[in-house]
Amino acid sequence: MALKSGSINLDRIKLQNLYNTYLAMTPREQTIALVAAAVILVLVVILPVMVASGKITKLQRSIDDGNSQLKNITREIDSLNEAKVQLKEAEDTLAGGFDASISTTLETLAGKAGIKDRIDSLKEKPAAASDLFDEASVDVRLKKVTLNELIDYLYSIEQNPEKLLRLKRLEIKPRFDNKKEFDIAFQVSTYRLLEGVAAGE
Repeated sequence: MALKSGSINLDRIKLQNLYNTYLAMTPREQTIALVAAAVILVLVVILPVMVASGKITKLQRSIDDGNSQLKNITREIDSLNEAKVQLKEAEDTLAGGFDASISTTLETLAGKAGIKDRIDSLKEKPAAASDLFDEASVDVRLKKVTLNELIDYLYSIEQNPEKLLRLKRLEIKPRFDNKKEFDIAFQVSTYRLLEGVAAGE
């Protein structure tokens, strides 16, 4: 009998008894005992570990999916904010860029481009009704204009720093008396948001 610190070592006695019992078994009983011990080991140790591992894997997959969804939401928010900025810029441009004297502006720009004397006509026309903005348009006809002169003139219209002017239609016809010159017809419009739209109503 084993003694430890003046007391009986019960764990050692239990193991010894278990081992003696195992040795007393027939080979067939020993095999059954080993199989039973293996099953118990699987149920008690390995199975919980496998279950825990599966839960951890599932949790990690859920975390990855959540991170992916969060990234998508962040991208959507960034796109929305960018769209809001662009919309605000467009509203500011429409609110302050209307040219009430568009014909005079086009004549002035033609003078700067050196083709004022080749304006054949400037005809203001009523625009189609809109629920969002007011529009003023002018039909412009030019004669005997070179391609470079036309490009400079149209650029000064589209890139006007003070007024919102947009080219809507353009027709170019070469002249028979001079292949380097053209007769031009185009339309220019200017816009402004209606008061209710500009106020966000």
